[in-house]
Amino acid sequence: MGGVQFGELPFLKEDDRVFSCAYSPDGKSLALGLGGGDIRIYSTSSWERVKTFSGHTGMVNSIAYSPKGDRLISGSRDDTARLWDAEAGTCTYTLGGHHGCVNGVAYSPLGDTFASSGDDGRVLIWDVGSGECRIILIGHIGVVWNVVYSPKDHQIASSGGTNDTTVRMWDIETGLCLHTLSGHSGSVYSIVYSPRGDLLVSGGADRSVRIWDVQKGTCCRVLMGHSSNVNAVAYSPQGDVIASAGEDFTVRVWDVETGTCRQILTGHSSAVFSVVFSPKGDLIASGSHDKTVRLEDVGVGGIREIALGHSSGLLGTKYSPHGDQVASCSYDRSIRLWDVETGNCHRILTGHWVRNVAYSPRGDLIVSGGDDNTVRLWDVETGACRQTFTGHAGYVFAVAYSSQGDQVASGDGGGSVRIWDVMAGERHHAFTGHTSKITSIVYSAKGNQIASGSEDRTIRLWDVQSWVCLHTLSGHDGWVMSAVYSPQGDLLASASLDCTVRLWDVETGECRYILIGHTKAVGIVVYSPQGGQVASGADGSVKLWDDGTGECLHTLAGHAGRVTSVAYSPKGDLIVSGSEDKTVRLWNVASGQCQSVIQDLGSTIRGIAWSTTHDANNFFIGCDNGAVYMWQVIEDSGMSRVRVRWSWRPISGRLNVKDTLIQDVHGSSQLNMHLLKQRGAVGEPFVRLREASKKVMSMASVVSTLQQSSTGLSELSSANDPVDEKPQPEQSEKPVE
Repeated sequence: MGGVQFGELPFLKEDDRVFSCAYSPDGKSLALGLGGGDIRIYSTSSWERVKTFSGHTGMVNSIAYSPKGDRLISGSRDDTARLWDAEAGTCTYTLGGHHGCVNGVAYSPLGDTFASSGDDGRVLIWDVGSGECRIILIGHIGVVWNVVYSPKDHQIASSGGTNDTTVRMWDIETGLCLHTLSGHSGSVYSIVYSPRGDLLVSGGADRSVRIWDVQKGTCCRVLMGHSSNVNAVAYSPQGDVIASAGEDFTVRVWDVETGTCRQILTGHSSAVFSVVFSPKGDLIASGSHDKTVRLEDVGVGGIREIALGHSSGLLGTKYSPHGDQVASCSYDRSIRLWDVETGNCHRILTGHWVRNVAYSPRGDLIVSGGDDNTVRLWDVETGACRQTFTGHAGYVFAVAYSSQGDQVASGDGGGSVRIWDVMAGERHHAFTGHTSKITSIVYSAKGNQIASGSEDRTIRLWDVQSWVCLHTLSGHDGWVMSAVYSPQGDLLASASLDCTVRLWDVETGECRYILIGHTKAVGIVVYSPQGGQVASGADGSVKLWDDGTGECLHTLAGHAGRVTSVAYSPKGDLIVSGSEDKTVRLWNVASGQCQSVIQDLGSTIRGIAWSTTHDANNFFIGCDNGAVYMWQVIEDSGMSRVRVRWSWRPISGRLNVKDTLIQDVHGSSQLNMHLLKQRGAVGEPFVRLREASKKVMSMASVVSTLQQSSTGLSELSSANDPVDEKPQPEQSEKPVE
């Protein structure tokens, strides 16, 4: 996939500059006025172009739909206004009443008249039925840039050019000027009434956006932020937000009540000439000299396709033995059980602040350790707490299930390790010997032994039948953060804050190898499912070690922050790593090459769990912001790519993926499906849900961001392309072709 961020919307790529935009009243269509004179109509359900209106011979400066959406009016640099049948695309009237360019057009709320403004300094009111000019409003000195009707229908406003710099408000019936609004120090390029008609907003060459009281004719507020001309302004249908488009390549979203700038949308690479809200107010469309229309979800009255996961950071994730469920535990004091296939949260288990979880071998029970000093057993099917084990004197930081399912081991902050009888619901034994917090606890494959790692810099091997300490493994110069048995059970690997990984002989307790190479604390170590290899994560890298020779086979470099999670695929041929840099990387174990990158997950990766079934390449990601994601690996032309299966994340969460296939998307709008298709993430036919994606078209790798932090799209015009400037008044101050 070329690069996409969840929450981002598709952009419309044109072959000409976009000078005007208008939504149909029902929101089903978006009309674009282009520099060459064409008007293009897009369906907002699929964002496919459905019609082209041709007839103008100069740039289309302004377009507007009738209230019923059955007609469209356009004003052009060819000195005409045209009235169109919106369904048929035919021109009903060509109106040549202006002596120069037609700069602005507007439909009356009743739909019986429309207005036009031009270079000749006049505003004309036209009869829709006959195409005759009813009224001529004269008063501006020089060019009249824009014209707009009040929602109350009896009033109209117009804005002037450099020689005028005013906004005039007219009584339509009498033709009298009600107010002349002065304050701008340059041309006023755009005006719009609020939905209630009590306020009017203007934007101009002095880089300001001004809010006016219609009744009093006074300026209420001046909004400054654009670094160049304000070319267009728009009011949200709810009336609480204003959007402004500028020569500085940006669209700004303003809070009407406070005057603060809510968002700065920086997706365009050239001057922005038009901006409009969708009828629901949830989307903004902006047209630019860069030949694109950008669609932005501004969250104003709209519903985003983002769902909630945990309300706080994750602490751990585990796959069920059957691979059909994933458990995640969080600082929000809950354990959530997720259905791998559907992404539904099957159960939410609450009762204590959970630090760690583990499944029973049969997958019917879950054990958890928490900050209430207890260990709890949960029924996966019902969500009920079966047992609460008490006796720890401190927080329980580590738990593990025996391979036979008859025992549970737990370790606390004081260094105590306890073994619990699952059937009897009582404590088997308490091991003492550690002098500090237990950080890791794990059963051997046979289930007859456990290893506990501690902040006292040691690992202890305990016999769970004779209840004796078999070995105390000493040698680390820092806290032991992780310990894991080899699949055969003859070796144990440990990771430490002393920047090393050690391999221990379980039988003798001797250290076979000290694996040196990391430059910072090693927080995690895992064994490959087949054995023979160990992976460790630390200083922005993952290192793969041969456990027979102690040799470093590969250094998987690419993360820009500490590696927090590492997991092998069931076959051991792939590794997934997560980092404080908010990314996840997929690696080929044999070559050491990075296959895919999932970027901008929004926060540190706290847990990665790979499916335990041999034939399923699904892995689960849990993040510090509470978000959870399910991904599947797809083999594509000898490369391993990832596709998202589902995700649950906070409202503010955003996701950016690269070199990725997204397949079998459920419940997504056609808008988002169009974005995925546009980025090359899905194949044809892309809107058939639950159907396997076809061959994906290759695209150049690009990365686009949400909320407009950057635009790396190679197909956009360069930011250094020439921008049409506003000429002198005698040349009508209009962007020249």
